[in-house]
Amino acid sequence: MVKITTILYALVVLGSLPALASPTIDGRFNPSEGYTTGYYVNFEVEGGKNQPFIPVSDQGQLWSHQDASGNLYVAFIQPLTLVDNSYGANAIGWGNAAPSGKNHNFKDLKDSDKARFSIFDGAENVVFDFTLDYISASKQAPSGYASLGATSGDGEVHSGSAGNLLAWGTSLDYNFNDLGYVLTKDSPATDEQYTENPDYPGWLFEFTYEFQIDGSLFAENGFGGLTIPILHNSPNKAGENKVYQHFEGVTPEPTTIVLVSIGTGLVGWLRRRENL
Repeated sequence: MVKITTILYALVVLGSLPALASPTIDGRFNPSEGYTTGYYVNFEVEGGKNQPFIPVSDQGQLWSHQDASGNLYVAFIQPLTLVDNSYGANAIGWGNAAPSGKNHNFKDLKDSDKARFSIFDGAENVVFDFTLDYISASKQAPSGYASLGATSGDGEVHSGSAGNLLAWGTSLDYNFNDLGYVLTKDSPATDEQYTENPDYPGWLFEFTYEFQIDGSLFAENGFGGLTIPILHNSPNKAGENKVYQHFEGVTPEPTTIVLVSIGTGLVGWLRRRENL
């Protein structure tokens, strides 16, 4: 029996920042470039027979910003203890060091990993539901690899128009194409603190998805919220390939703020969540 998890847009606020210029969508998260609100995100991973779902101890981050035109900018960063851009001989926290016992290689990332995002308006309507490709082979990219968005590679549009996705990027795409480090065997050598390798300055070890959504989707009812129904990290450090956003049993600190802006309509929809 599939476990039903109530997933609302109920996220513990990480912080808010003053409005600046809109973020640059390139897969490199930088809170100072225009993101205005950040949230912590809890996860659980697919387990085995004895423990079907395994909570992930560390939290991810979800940052957002809306510009004057209503366009929505989103950056989603997974915790390094769940998945990262270290692989091959220089993988950190994988193999015997990981609860999953899985090793991590570039081929595991390419044409495989992806994240699904569901966007709601203020009337609880799903206005755009899509899966974003992490990295795939691409003849158009300088490196030969890139995130192919929501229409190619592992990307898919589940509801809405592909044209609603105005821009996107991922951190491995940034490493390969913006920084020019085309490493298909071993990632840069580092330590357990992910200290920057001087031979590969700027390499992003964080697993990040970043995108921009057309603000016309929110012209009638405003922006209501977003969820991350499922991630496919094959493998990850904690368990099996499927990762779910999870809020059950979460108790926020007294000084934090919890937003619940979608309600029962979203719960009913998520009871029918699909596997990737």
